Amino acid sequence: MPRPKSTKSIEERLDYIDDYIEILQLINCYGPAADSTHWELIKEIWAEDCIYEVGGLGIYNGHKGLEDAFFGEFHQGLMKSGSGHVSSMPHIVIEGDRASATHHATTYKQVDGKFPVIRLLASRWELERRMKGWVVIRRTNELLQENSRARELLARVKEGPTAA
Repeated sequence: MPRPKSTKSIEERLDYIDDYIEILQLINCYGPAADSTHWELIKEIWAEDCIYEVGGLGIYNGHKGLEDAFFGEFHQGLMKSGSGHVSSMPHIVIEGDRASATHHATTYKQVDGKFPVIRLLASRWELERRMKGWVVIRRTNELLQENSRARELLARVKEGPTAA
């Protein structure tokens, strides 16, 4: 079945594609930034006034909170043992200068030469276009361990940022 003809101009469609790719790149650089504790990149990805809600680990506010999280005992312990933050392809909804993205996030940790999954998460990103481009204003992760809140996050996959 053919796709319905768009009523948007070529420029509007290209702007949407540019935004989509920028958001996708931002989310996909999170894992390498986290796994290398690349502080400058982490600050570039996240707004100064961001909120990072990490299921089972806490809520971190602003760059100071992120610094506490990434340089804290849990995260640095992962880095020392060898770990990987790996994400599935996010479903992105863009509404003007705001966007949301929903996907699964997985954390692997090296244990005796193997890399078992230590955290499987439902993940929801809220993003905003600011002067420097798209940044994360809120990310919510919930462990998929008999957790109704995780399933609720995933169920919002097609929900845009204005519904939040």
